[in-house]
Amino acid sequence: MTLNDKSKERLRKMNNLLVSKLEETFNVNVYQDYVSEDEEKGYHYFIFETGGFTSTSKDYTLTQDVLVRYYSENLDDLDERALDVISVIKDIGYTFENTNKTAIQKGDTDAYIDEIEFYFKRVVKYGS
Repeated sequence: MTLNDKSKERLRKMNNLLVSKLEETFNVNVYQDYVSEDEEKGYHYFIFETGGFTSTSKDYTLTQDVLVRYYSENLDDLDERALDVISVIKDIGYTFENTNKTAIQKGDTDAYIDEIEFYFKRVVKYGS
């Protein structure tokens, strides 16, 4: 056994659970860090990224930032979907921080893609 094996396995499980819950609930693809052009043809998917670690007042316990981005096109119920995303991710142990909404122009067209960024934190234990 090497250093932090249990912690690393828990991180993998947390990432896998995040992906599976979003895919099951919203029936869309979920990617880690980025999506390549050949993977996704439409604009209806999630991307999640993990950020840096921050120390806490408890020994061997950190918090980690997690950013989940939701991209969609031609959907009118974004606020309702945002509430569902927050609920799904909070239910698996993440702490909700805030959201940002924006519209991204598609090339030189008058068409736009909606993006919602969801900011969460999760607890990560390490060491002994």
